Amino acid sequence: MFRRLLVCAVASAGLLTGAVAHAKNFTILSSWDSSYNAVPVFVDTFIANLKEKSNGKLTAEMRGPETVPPFEQLQPVSSGLFDFLFTHGAYHLGETGMGFALDAMKDDPVARRQSGVYELIDQHYNSRGLKLIGVYSSASGYHFLLREPIAADGALKGRKIRASATYHDMVEQLQGAVVSLPASEIYSALERRVVDGAAWPVFGAMEARWYEVSEYMTRPTFGVTNQILFMNQDAWEALSEDEQNIIMEVAQELEVSGRKVFEDLWAQEDAAMQKAGLKITEFGPEVAPNVDAMFAAGVWKQVKARSGPDGEALHKLAVEKGLTSQ
Repeated sequence: MFRRLLVCAVASAGLLTGAVAHAKNFTILSSWDSSYNAVPVFVDTFIANLKEKSNGKLTAEMRGPETVPPFEQLQPVSSGLFDFLFTHGAYHLGETGMGFALDAMKDDPVARRQSGVYELIDQHYNSRGLKLIGVYSSASGYHFLLREPIAADGALKGRKIRASATYHDMVEQLQGAVVSLPASEIYSALERRVVDGAAWPVFGAMEARWYEVSEYMTRPTFGVTNQILFMNQDAWEALSEDEQNIIMEVAQELEVSGRKVFEDLWAQEDAAMQKAGLKITEFGPEVAPNVDAMFAAGVWKQVKARSGPDGEALHKLAVEKGLTSQ
């Protein structure tokens, strides 16, 4: 009897060991921690849906920017230290601008998927050891926070605007002066009038409390804020076809469902910012219709300069498919 129980126990342990051996646990390196709303909407949901669709065989856990700073994350993932990277294309402009191009494209996940632009972007990153998995829209774009409203010039003439590389060309087209400062210094720079305004995604002013040191936010907004999910190319190729299909199914479904969540979040944040005291200031009638095109032109300029022929090909395809205003 004891011998039979022992045999059964060993057999059961073997089955359990086999099940664990076939399970895969991935690490996702994120450019933001969980306080940034894109993380719970996209990363946490991706992890939960991946586990559900794979019946627990594919799991993942996130590592935030405290592990690796956002602007240094591309290489550790491409070299295989992490399996996935959740980031923004502007964070690795020093290496390539291909991912940044998405912010100048039409905010339509299905149209972008069907256009062929993802394939071009994917091929470009393959040479850097990365696989494009998904692109996640925040259903909103960018704006300027200002101490004073738009004046008679209808633009930003003579104003000192804190802006990262994302906005340099646009600020100059609006006749403003670019001031380069870390995001951590925006509050104090506005408070001490070192700058007259700051360029930023429409999400973020509430969390950073910039409404305390600025009075206005510009409209219309421009561009689209996108987050990108990459996977290490070798890790991707080591997966079975079924596992690859599960990952891509989860990723593509989330492109649509996550964007819908962000539509509601954007409406809530916009209302909260106005309640906190931020007033809307409109660009002038000759400027307002062109702000999106100004932003797109600046993005494509950087994409072509930093990505060479691949950037040129991507721009050409985006124009052909009606995905960009420039």
